[in-house]
Amino acid sequence: MSLFKFSRLFLLPGLIATLYAGESPASQKDGFDLPLPLGMPVNGIKVPQYDESGKQLMLLEAAIAKKTDETHVEMERLKLEALDAEGRKIFVELPHAVFNLETRILSGNKTATIRREDFEIIGDNIEFNTKTRFGKMLGNVKMVISTEEKSE
Repeated sequence: MSLFKFSRLFLLPGLIATLYAGESPASQKDGFDLPLPLGMPVNGIKVPQYDESGKQLMLLEAAIAKKTDETHVEMERLKLEALDAEGRKIFVELPHAVFNLETRILSGNKTATIRREDFEIIGDNIEFNTKTRFGKMLGNVKMVISTEEKSE
């Protein structure tokens, strides 16, 4: 199963793009904590997320992270790396993002980029639930699919 499935609406500019990561929500731990002091910016934070068997599902990396209250963390130059069921890496980059520790929803309202070896998606806004691994892009969305021709 590929990491993301795309709805038909995805290819229409200006509409919602719906993304679904292939891992089952039941395969993830409920707890997710960012070890940050309240109100203090922290430079260069990396936070991995593992399933119950110890396999890394995701790595969240931010140049600057700041816990604004007990439930929200603002991040600058965020990079998110995840693996799909076949072990292919997917990368998400956001210049500015807010992560809700309770709902585990990551959102960004500046240009977001999602890349994998066979596609790239750029959109105005993104919302990604790190628990259910369901996300959507809103606003102007552009997708480029790369195909590799195989010679016999």
